[in-house]
Amino acid sequence: MTTKESHIDRTSHEPRDSFLPGQWLDLYYPPFPPNQKPGGFTITSSPYPPSPTLELAIQSPPSNTPISPPTQYLWTSPSSSLLNTKVKIRIGGSFTFPPSSIPLSNLKKVLFIAGGMGINPLMSMLGYLSNEKNQDYKTKIEVDVFYSVKEPERGLIPETTREILFLERISGLFAPYPDENGGLRGSVRLFATGSNQDQGNGEVNVSGVNIPVVRRRIRFSDIKEALGGDRENTAVYICGPPQMTDEFVEGLTSSGGLGIHVDRVLYEKWW
Repeated sequence: MTTKESHIDRTSHEPRDSFLPGQWLDLYYPPFPPNQKPGGFTITSSPYPPSPTLELAIQSPPSNTPISPPTQYLWTSPSSSLLNTKVKIRIGGSFTFPPSSIPLSNLKKVLFIAGGMGINPLMSMLGYLSNEKNQDYKTKIEVDVFYSVKEPERGLIPETTREILFLERISGLFAPYPDENGGLRGSVRLFATGSNQDQGNGEVNVSGVNIPVVRRRIRFSDIKEALGGDRENTAVYICGPPQMTDEFVEGLTSSGGLGIHVDRVLYEKWW
């Protein structure tokens, strides 16, 4: 997957609509015909610091595959035809951070679990947490990221990490900064699937941060271990394929599982 950030900047407007970390937008483009079906795109930028632009994750359309008109408009239109063009957007979505019923000050741990493209809405949440506006919370909240990806054909080496969507940016959020602000407190763990399973587990250096690599799918036992014993002050965000999402939500919230209150387990399914 790739993104079209240059087009993203040109499809925002000033003043920008407010949004919450994790939300999406519906986009309408000119000439705005009657009954136009909008295109839904996840917002990957953070609401803070305020900016007149929005960053969207837009998948590169595979060749010979039908794509929606809004995606085609953003991806294939010449830059000259998009520059200064006015579009209409509508913000929506309830998969947001922090949980609506839990103040950020009441959280001590947040676990983000992403399967493939499920990383998209989590990027806005991570960016929000890392902003200096939340400096007091950054030092108190432990943030862990489980990211399940398809391993590049050449393996996970520094030269191929750019092939994994947002990995360099995520790593940078956890890297220690040379000033007093510092990065997020916590860790990132990659779960890599593909043809290199025989290589075993290891780590890869991304933006100066050594990220553990586990060559298998995420297991519920990984989640249980990461959460530890303090589950009253925890929130878990899951975004990925339906089967993965259903399994983890059931294990986290059921009486036969960890029994975490449903208000603290938020999820969104990606097909």
